[in-house]
Amino acid sequence: ATNRPDVLDSALLRPGRFDRQISIDKPDQKGREQIFKVHLKKLTKLGPNVTPEKLASLTPGFAGAEIANVCNEAALIAARKNKPMVDMQDFHDAIDRVIGGLEKKNKIINEDEKKIVAYHEAGHALVGSVLPNSDPVHKVSIISRGSAGGYTLSLPTDDRKLHSRKSFIDEIAMTLGGYAAEEMIYGDITTDRKSVV
Repeated sequence: ATNRPDVLDSALLRPGRFDRQISIDKPDQKGREQIFKVHLKKLTKLGPNVTPEKLASLTPGFAGAEIANVCNEAALIAARKNKPMVDMQDFHDAIDRVIGGLEKKNKIINEDEKKIVAYHEAGHALVGSVLPNSDPVHKVSIISRGSAGGYTLSLPTDDRKLHSRKSFIDEIAMTLGGYAAEEMIYGDITTDRKSVV
């Protein structure tokens, strides 16, 4: 199996050898629910508000390995906090970790930079919330994760195979909304940004 069939040696793909390609897409909402059901069985104590349906709706575009990682991370987060069960907040934190990377608790950010990051993320969120073809804003954070100073997460309301030109334009506008906010407030833009929208 490979994610890069284009780099396989053509001798492998000649008729009579590995000449059949089967494309397996990432799971849709129902598929993610089924995968969550498998992995949630391994977690013996779950909060009453944890359901495969909720988790599947929070993880569009996730593959099976990412879903397994979310379940493992949620269990670890709950264990670190000495909680008697894994609840929905643990899953939210795990999804943040899988999407954005580890929270950088030791990274010291001065107040001016925090304010810039806040305006930047607010710019993403504001533009995304008013554009008719962008996905709804789900979460905005100024907590530094991975290489990002903060992030704005927008999630689709349903699984889509087709994307319109208008939705791409709105997505680009939302991505640039952070820079526009910085320019409006400060008359300049900053670097060290990794958009997760």
